Amino acid sequence: MMNMEKYINLVGWGTLALLFSLLFFRTTLAGGLYVSAFGQPNQGASNAGAGALAEDASTAFQNAAGIMFLDESKWLVTGLAIGTSIKFEQDPTTGGVPPSVPDSNGNRPGSNGGEAGSTAIAGGVFYARPVNDKWGWGLSVASISGAILEYEQPQDFVGRYWATEVTLLTINVVPAVSYKVTDNLSLGLSIPVLFGILEMDVAIPGPTCLPGPLQCPEGLAQIKDGNDITATISLSTLWQATSRLRLGATYLGKQDVNFDSDLEITSPTGVTSDAVASAVGFTFPQTIRTWAAQEVNDNLTLMATVAWEDWSEFDSIAISTPIGSGALPRNWDDTWHFGLGLRWRTGGPWTFYTGVAYDTNPTNASDRTADMPIDEQWRLSGGTTYQFSGGSKLGVSLTYADYGDAEINNGGNRPVSSLPWNVNGKYDTNRILFLGVNYGW
Repeated sequence: MMNMEKYINLVGWGTLALLFSLLFFRTTLAGGLYVSAFGQPNQGASNAGAGALAEDASTAFQNAAGIMFLDESKWLVTGLAIGTSIKFEQDPTTGGVPPSVPDSNGNRPGSNGGEAGSTAIAGGVFYARPVNDKWGWGLSVASISGAILEYEQPQDFVGRYWATEVTLLTINVVPAVSYKVTDNLSLGLSIPVLFGILEMDVAIPGPTCLPGPLQCPEGLAQIKDGNDITATISLSTLWQATSRLRLGATYLGKQDVNFDSDLEITSPTGVTSDAVASAVGFTFPQTIRTWAAQEVNDNLTLMATVAWEDWSEFDSIAISTPIGSGALPRNWDDTWHFGLGLRWRTGGPWTFYTGVAYDTNPTNASDRTADMPIDEQWRLSGGTTYQFSGGSKLGVSLTYADYGDAEINNGGNRPVSSLPWNVNGKYDTNRILFLGVNYGW
């Protein structure tokens, strides 16, 4: 039986490591660092200008002010298949160094971890209704589930102290209202509510290495039944600047997430603790997003998006258990998002979309971790919709997202012994595919 000092130490290490993994779920669901791909028609344009188009029910989710630019009530149902491929490659000059990162048996250097990608299924239902010539309202419900990050070789992966597996379910419910100020200007208000469930595994470095040929026994931390409900506010506007130009903007407030969960620790000696109540909290920062949609002629529309996300506020993660609390530094920077796209109406039932988007790098190699391998990001998309004679539309879209090399040169020290460990390398494969389908009426 381990003494209380070592128990507290292991709980602290397990909680800290698990926190890194929490962040990956928001990223994987995101276009950039916030959600932008959920199977809607404009996903085919990498979501460029989506908040200025206001042509289907997804405007209730993206820019509530657009509800008053609809000519009638609208429904939209979407589905999204997400496939990720994430493969780490150690720097060949430093791989397996120092020897405090062997596998769980301590007999060989740590590995690249194998394929960490997985698949997930998402979907959403969106409704928007202009009630009269001044007011409208909408409701959006979207969800995603699946093992988002799961390294094939978790026991000897060099980055296993940050994450080995993450499984989650989220449901987002967004009620919204819209008010028309003039014939050309409307305002929107929505209350995004997030319901989240989270479970994950992460390795714990042992307090010390045993004498002899590199024996460094390790433990395992498991967070179970993590859940939280949070809400924030979003304000938006949409302006018909000219007969062919629409301009929109949204502000999304910060959102504090605090997963109440059970933390179970298996020590390096094989002793498993009773579940300990724990809370892991961090802030999704505020963001400002602007949109433009310019009709060049009756067939062609050019679309653009510029956004700022206040990730410099994300400087640490709060952690707490009944026996201690603390904060984990992250040192992120603000990010910028840029998107360009076009929509082409053929004059018949078909409409085509294409677009590209770019997000700046939120962090650097000395702060980046293996649970969140994000660098500068590029997205390339294409899609189409077909309008039936009754007015309903069926669409499909495909987005390829490249999350960059995500170089890592980061690590830490073992508890008690202070022996160092370090991860040095990059992700030679780091991409996500989003295949969306939608039906609106």
